[in-house]
Amino acid sequence: MAYKKFDDANLNVAQSPRKVYDAVVHESVRRALQGITNRVLDGNFGTAGTTAAGRASAMASGCGTGETGGVCIGAALAVLINGRAGTRSSAGSIWLPAGTQAADTFVKYGIFGGFGSSGTCLAGNEGASATAAYLPDCPDGLICFGYMQYATTNGQAWNRGANVCSGSSASAGTASFVDLVHMPLFET
Repeated sequence: MAYKKFDDANLNVAQSPRKVYDAVVHESVRRALQGITNRVLDGNFGTAGTTAAGRASAMASGCGTGETGGVCIGAALAVLINGRAGTRSSAGSIWLPAGTQAADTFVKYGIFGGFGSSGTCLAGNEGASATAAYLPDCPDGLICFGYMQYATTNGQAWNRGANVCSGSSASAGTASFVDLVHMPLFET
């Protein structure tokens, strides 16, 4: 007759060890996934038609110079944030971050927002070329609607602390705007 010792394994229960891993191990990976899954679903709420050009035009956030300063989001959008669908209205002025951009550099200023009409603008790194300047990380719970790339020229720095974006100016620099549906996977 076999005897069971107090520390023998229970034969009715699988004894293989189980390891439970977090869904996303690193915070940086979680934020990167959030940046591409939080996205614009539709623009002008489906009134642009079914052609590819019409859909692209409708989903454009209309990033540009703000009414009283800073930058803006010029279109109403249907958005998806953390699995929840909602609406995003236009924003007339989203102020630029305080500080000064160095002379002869490129910076991408990300335009971020969530549901409603509020938003924020964050500066990426200063690069010697457009390809060396990168977007800042997307803050938690927001979408990147687009960015303004500002290139300072003629050896002059740009005081963005004044919260003024003049568009194109031969003495201060040149601004160009790009609309996005979500954070890009690769920047060029």
